[in-house]
Amino acid sequence: MDISKLSHGAKLVIGGTVAFLIVSIFNWQEVEFAGIASAGRSMWHGWGVLAGLLAIALLVWEAIRLANIDLTLPVTPAMTSLFLAILLGLFTVIKFLADNEFRTFWAWLGLILAILIVVGAFLNMQAAGESFQSVRSQVTSAASGAATAARGAVDRDEPRPEAPSAPSTTGAAGVADEAAGEEPPNPA
Repeated sequence: MDISKLSHGAKLVIGGTVAFLIVSIFNWQEVEFAGIASAGRSMWHGWGVLAGLLAIALLVWEAIRLANIDLTLPVTPAMTSLFLAILLGLFTVIKFLADNEFRTFWAWLGLILAILIVVGAFLNMQAAGESFQSVRSQVTSAASGAATAARGAVDRDEPRPEAPSAPSTTGAAGVADEAAGEEPPNPA
């Protein structure tokens, strides 16, 4: 867990995400009633819940990377960070635009932090020597591999299970009589 080995982009992602989560608990919308009382909402209402959960997921993902835990994914760790950061930024913008009345300083700061997180994830991806072209090629190869695996699972030459036989029309009394070795009564 050597933080000095992190790229500047990764440091920006981690620091920005921690700051974003702190800012998320303050009121992003607030209204005062005749100077006597006030009421407000933090980011954790509506679309902001998704942004908050994505921020937590991004922080956990970065902690996994810091702990050198190897997870096998179809894309690189830097691309996963960028994907989570883009989703975080998207849902923060949606929250910012959906609740556009009575905004406070904290909403603006949260929006700026979300943008900085996306920029940090992009810089981290560039520091890892990756580009959007490599993202496209990795996603395409992963999708084609999944399609091939799905076709292989469907095209197996395994025998299919037989369909169940038609149910007997003798009824419950007939089943009990058959189990005792007797002929079922004739319903006629």
